[in-house]
Amino acid sequence: MNYLRSGFLWSLITLLCFPANAQNYHATNGSAYAGAVGLLNNPASGVNSVYKWDLNIFSIQTTIATNNISLSNFSYTNPGNAYISFKEGSNSYYGHQNLDVNLLNFLYKIDEKHSFGIGIRGRMYNHYKSAPIYANDTLTSGYSFLRANRTTPNLDGFFTHNGWIELNLNYSQVLAETDRSRLTGGITLNIGKALSGINGKINKISFEEFIHTDTGYTITQGGVGLAYTNNYDLPTLSGFKDLINNSTKGFGLNIGLEYSIYDAANSDEHPHTPTNYSWKLGLSLMDLGKNKFNTSTNSGNFYNPVPNLTDASLANKFTNITAVNDFRDSLATMFTSYDSLASTFTISRPTRLILNADKNFGNDFGLNTQLNINFYSTSSAKKILTRETNLLTITPRWETISWGFFLPIQYTTQGNIWVGAAVKLGPLTMGLHNIAWVKSPKDLNGGGYLMLSIHPFNKRKIMSRFDCPE
Repeated sequence: MNYLRSGFLWSLITLLCFPANAQNYHATNGSAYAGAVGLLNNPASGVNSVYKWDLNIFSIQTTIATNNISLSNFSYTNPGNAYISFKEGSNSYYGHQNLDVNLLNFLYKIDEKHSFGIGIRGRMYNHYKSAPIYANDTLTSGYSFLRANRTTPNLDGFFTHNGWIELNLNYSQVLAETDRSRLTGGITLNIGKALSGINGKINKISFEEFIHTDTGYTITQGGVGLAYTNNYDLPTLSGFKDLINNSTKGFGLNIGLEYSIYDAANSDEHPHTPTNYSWKLGLSLMDLGKNKFNTSTNSGNFYNPVPNLTDASLANKFTNITAVNDFRDSLATMFTSYDSLASTFTISRPTRLILNADKNFGNDFGLNTQLNINFYSTSSAKKILTRETNLLTITPRWETISWGFFLPIQYTTQGNIWVGAAVKLGPLTMGLHNIAWVKSPKDLNGGGYLMLSIHPFNKRKIMSRFDCPE
């Protein structure tokens, strides 16, 4: 168990310190040096890239926002002694986490006005939320949990998991240009495979205390819902190829515009280049679409508790469960009513509108402001939804083609303020969403990213015909 605990903690530390939200590579927001990674934030940015060729060999990023999970007894010299702890008290608990992995994302500028990109991307979103309940680390049984919540009106909450892989095909071009402005547009088609989907719900379960020889609790109302993809029921899956073949295909779409404003009129003496704009304004509509999953036969909605369903009988029914079908069979003995689900279910992608304003101060200094407006709330009871956690991000930066330092300040959808930091060291860019984690690693809120990009066939200078030496 100690080896397992140490392995888990090192994995967690690796994700948070040297990562790996998708479009939350904040150092790249609005940057002319973002290359292929910039397409994850605005599909129109490709044609405004400094590079003629850009290959993002890999990038990985994760973000976590939670109000009830922390890391206790952690030290950098002996991380194996740390353990996950839960906040004590009566709260509406939540957790939001995403993971984004990109492989071989390629961008090519055909000329000054056209570009295309292609890349492979794996993505995962996890969300959970509860109605106000009382919880702590000492509640180790159903009896102790129900006793601690005997004044709670009901138990209500959900968990959603959405994981998929996609091939991204991007095209961007200049739409209009004047002496002092330039409008570009871009579109990215996502061809995806929905690999893993789960949605679990606890629907307003209420209970009563009874006293006979001992005190106990009886479940009186409410129900449980479970929907998950049948990939988890297939023991014959022998590899990733089989997993892909058994998953459903889906499509997504990203659409974007970028409008650049220049102080000097466009001329041979003062040409428009990717880096000499005064302002660059962006608008993008990201992740239109949803993932469809083949429903497991063990999925369903269970409601109306059987008479005399006590905490003691609950403990007996969940003993010796080794598979999901065992869990489903136990639920069937606890409720009198059952509704099966359709053969497929869907989980939305994190559809959102991104508004971006980038000010170029010259001398390699810039300031980016980005507003992320989610279309969906994950708390909807009628549809299964996912979303991003970042709301407003302000990123001062100093950046050249080889070096960079970034200080993103982020206000999240949960009302948290994170001050992050990132550095670019040649082809490598790495950053943290919340540098407070380094000082206080017990607070898991934050995350970070790691990117490795190269620019084959490029000279070590801005790739514009106006910048070539005479």
